[in-house]
Amino acid sequence: MPNLLAHELLSRRTAMLGWGIGLALFGAMYVAIYPQMADYLSVVNAIPIYQYMGISMGSLEGYLASAVVQFIPLILIIYAVIASTATLAGEEEDGTLELMVTMPLARWQIVAVKALALSVATLVILAIAGLGSAITLVIIKSLITTDITAFQLFITILSGWPLVMAFLMTGLFLAAWLPSRRAASMTLTILVLIAYFGKTMAISLPAIARVKFLFLFTHFDTSPQIFTRGIQPYGPLILLGVAAGFFALALLSFERRDISVGLWPWQRARRTPSIK
Repeated sequence: MPNLLAHELLSRRTAMLGWGIGLALFGAMYVAIYPQMADYLSVVNAIPIYQYMGISMGSLEGYLASAVVQFIPLILIIYAVIASTATLAGEEEDGTLELMVTMPLARWQIVAVKALALSVATLVILAIAGLGSAITLVIIKSLITTDITAFQLFITILSGWPLVMAFLMTGLFLAAWLPSRRAASMTLTILVLIAYFGKTMAISLPAIARVKFLFLFTHFDTSPQIFTRGIQPYGPLILLGVAAGFFALALLSFERRDISVGLWPWQRARRTPSIK
């Protein structure tokens, strides 16, 4: 297992650096332009579409929560969709998964190693992104008045990791359950869109507000108060619980997967499992 884990992490080192630096520059850019934008944010805050989406730009806290804390994990979820569905189903299509299951490892160990590697990769990316934003905040602090510290901003950006993990493990499950990477990635993309826009619509539609807890983005705090009251554990625990649940489903699904056949779940039920 250690050798496979080292291989998985090394194979993702370019993605970790590339996505990490890219998101660090994204966050740094938004933090850096705040002193020039501060006078105009009250006007931006009055735009109906921002109010509809629950985005607050009236203060530095609201600006950072809406433009940095919210969007860095949201962009990272794109990587989660790509990376999680490229695992298992994608490797099966590439012809590398058959070779991997011949290793002296149980199938659950293969899934566990891949899940751990993906988890570490996304955490490293978020840490690099958070570091870039935090350093930029230190640089511009002489131009603004704020009680927000660089460490607070760094930790708040890291608070998006449970949300990324929830979608990451969902993608891993879909990659183990569905017959192809394309089917898994399309399904996960639809789930991400439903979760994001479902939370947005729940702000103004009472009928949807009743079930807003079903949308994962609801449990990710991007309100300005996150810098004053701190990160509340309830939301992250729910998201990590969802991630753990889908990880368990990924383990069960991969145990039943007939590798290289590419069957849909309902077709597997009529087929005698093969030993691989």
